[in-house]
Amino acid sequence: MTKEMPFKSLLGLIIGGALVLGGCAGQTSKMGDAEKAEQAVAKAESAVKKVREQSGDWGLWKSTLGILGNAKNSLKQGDYKAAAEAANEAKFEADKGLAQYRQEQSQYKLAVQAAEANGDYPESKWVNGRVGEP
Repeated sequence: MTKEMPFKSLLGLIIGGALVLGGCAGQTSKMGDAEKAEQAVAKAESAVKKVREQSGDWGLWKSTLGILGNAKNSLKQGDYKAAAEAANEAKFEADKGLAQYRQEQSQYKLAVQAAEANGDYPESKWVNGRVGEP
């Protein structure tokens, strides 16, 4: 003879299982947010380091280090959403700052070439401190 499980017991098992699975999913999401924020901060730090190395700090925007500091502080405090947002902003600024620096360098070289071709800006003499000398 088979014993049938009452409906209320079966319903209790289903709801209990769903709650357990939901709790595990919530924990995984929090861990995922922390990892995402940590990765975003690491990428921002790497981008800032790259700008500093490749431009001697000339390509670093004034606000970038402050925003990166905010990202690190938010990460320490467990505010992973704010940490990721700030880190993404810091990386954006670092990338744009380096691109801007490279563009300025390119434009500077073109301006020097054009001036030297016209003979009205002796860049080689100016760099060596001999402006106006023959």
